[in-house]
Amino acid sequence: MKRRLPGARAAVAALVCAVTLCSGTGYAVAVPLVAPATAAEVVTRLARAPGVAAAVPPGGLVTYTLTARNNGPSVARNVTATDTLPEGLEFVSSSDGCTAAGRIVTCGPEPQLSVGEVKTWTFVVQLSPSYQGNGSDLGNTATGTSESVDPDPGNNKTDPVSPIGPFDPVSDINTVKEALGSGPIVPGEDFEYRITTQNTGPSDARNVTATDNLPAGITFVSSADPCVAAGQRVTCGPLGVLPPGASVSWVFRVKLSEAYSGDGTNLRNTATSTSDSTDPNPTDNTSPPVLPPGGVTRPQADIWTIKRPTTSTPISPGQTFEYTVVVTNDGPSQALAVRLADTLPTPLAFVSSPDGCTATGQNVSCGPQAVLAPGAAKTWRFTVRLDPNYRGDGSDIANTATATSDTTDPVPGNNTSPPAGLPGSAVNQPYADLAVTKEAVGTVAPIPGQTFDYRITITNNGPSADALNVRLSDELPPGLTYVSSSPAGCTVSGLAVSCRRATPLRVGETIEYTLTVRIDPAYKGDGSDLLNTARVTADNIDPAGENDTDTATVPGGQVAAPSADLAIVKKPVTTDPIAPGESFDYQVTVTNNGPSQAEEVRVTDTLPSSLTFVASDDECMSGDAVDCGPQATLAPGASVTWVFRVKLDPDYTGDGSDIRNTAVVHSVTRDPVAANNHSTAGTPGGRVEEPTADLQVTKKTP
Repeated sequence: MKRRLPGARAAVAALVCAVTLCSGTGYAVAVPLVAPATAAEVVTRLARAPGVAAAVPPGGLVTYTLTARNNGPSVARNVTATDTLPEGLEFVSSSDGCTAAGRIVTCGPEPQLSVGEVKTWTFVVQLSPSYQGNGSDLGNTATGTSESVDPDPGNNKTDPVSPIGPFDPVSDINTVKEALGSGPIVPGEDFEYRITTQNTGPSDARNVTATDNLPAGITFVSSADPCVAAGQRVTCGPLGVLPPGASVSWVFRVKLSEAYSGDGTNLRNTATSTSDSTDPNPTDNTSPPVLPPGGVTRPQADIWTIKRPTTSTPISPGQTFEYTVVVTNDGPSQALAVRLADTLPTPLAFVSSPDGCTATGQNVSCGPQAVLAPGAAKTWRFTVRLDPNYRGDGSDIANTATATSDTTDPVPGNNTSPPAGLPGSAVNQPYADLAVTKEAVGTVAPIPGQTFDYRITITNNGPSADALNVRLSDELPPGLTYVSSSPAGCTVSGLAVSCRRATPLRVGETIEYTLTVRIDPAYKGDGSDLLNTARVTADNIDPAGENDTDTATVPGGQVAAPSADLAIVKKPVTTDPIAPGESFDYQVTVTNNGPSQAEEVRVTDTLPSSLTFVASDDECMSGDAVDCGPQATLAPGASVTWVFRVKLDPDYTGDGSDIRNTAVVHSVTRDPVAANNHSTAGTPGGRVEEPTADLQVTKKTP
């Protein structure tokens, strides 16, 4: 026993600290009172109740019991116990009047504690819900004091006491899912879900995540919160820490399929929350199933129509133009079997459609389009013709197109387009589009001097007026000359051919002219310079001048080489027979039967031995044979004649039947008929007279 301080009053207090851990979840640890030390000593100890070893989770409650024992020998007055809590523990309450200032818990003072008397205080602390340690930093001690002198203050302070571990977090989280808005939802509309996850503790819930497997027919759209989707699975979070008693809400937008046609009962779905903490009651982690807000109504598709002419260029009566009609689905649902109807005004007639529109009388029908998605548009085009006899200004021509579908339309007032009129909201004067085509008839290349035909066709393509005073003009090139034309009414002045129609050429009517021309017999080209153009005009406005002219070349596209059929006739000039020694004239005539001009025409004549060349007033000479010419050119149908004199041998004793000789014509121009290029003749009268001798006798005297 320690020696008492002199003069001190004998007051010995013993302090024993016991700890009981408990929480609303049933976790508890009890530490019993330890027997005091011997008298006059203050002894403080900490012990746990045998058989109780429940772990304290973060956020759990710990009950401490502080016991002060006075071991005497004197009465201890104003006995007080203090306990400085470590970080991680926080004072909650005390049924024995203990209080806390910051982290210091104070119990008492007990006014008087007799020798051997015990005073017990209990107070409750909470392990921080965020605690993540192993408990080594949670040990804490209690210290007892009084006004009496304590002969052994060393036992006034307990050994450190810690809650029982391990300190694994326990978080009871629950989930509520709500469909926001009043609804009902129309297929194709968006709406929002809110998932709320609440942590009822005791520990912080870490990495809290909510998942939602959306049913078929609902798809994720977006979220301002950290929610994303992979397929039909929406994941929100994770939230790093959700303290006990706190909740977190995630809102995400979804869309009901525009093609949905059910009643909504198959759209129930739930959300499930999880965390890294142990959940003592996982049955409430999944929310009750919810439906879209207000349920689901039948599909609705607001379709609206715009109609307009495709072009803004005014047209004339009889011309065609195209209307474009666009039907747009503003949703929210898809529109099924979209159709378009358009009743044309009387001056318009349906012509065709590249998009499958048809017409019965004035009623044009387009579609149906099987499915038109929300936000999508369907365009139909169709061509109409303005009546050729229309003479208005177009202000009386306006009509509408109306779209319908098998899906309910919440705004039927915009199904019919505003009225659409003619292009440019005006009508041009009646037009007569005259078109001319010109072609050479045949494919065989012509020869210079030959004739061939041009076929010229004039058509009034309208669209709206008969063509008045239709005139055809054709300026022939040098090398061609006019021969004739049909029908009547064409004239020629030089190389200019003009034809005029006396009566109007009606819309759609055609007139054909045949123009016969001749190639100059002297032409030497290949035909490439013989292109010529026909032009048509009338008193009307012609909207398409590009088809008012047409150019053609010769048949076969070229001119063949010149060809001249030369024929020769040789004869004596007289028919009176001659006698040996007498002279007579031969006449040789060459005729060009065409078709081309013959060039360098000459005649050769080899005389028999009984005849000799005498002379010629024409261009005939004698060498081995008589040679006449050449004539530089000989036109088709023209002839050239050469006359030359010959003498019968005075010694000739025959009757003339053996005197036959032939003249042959030659030219540098090809001759298609060689058989008539030579001619044979005999003596005049075809015979020779008996020889005659004019003897003269002269007598004279010496």
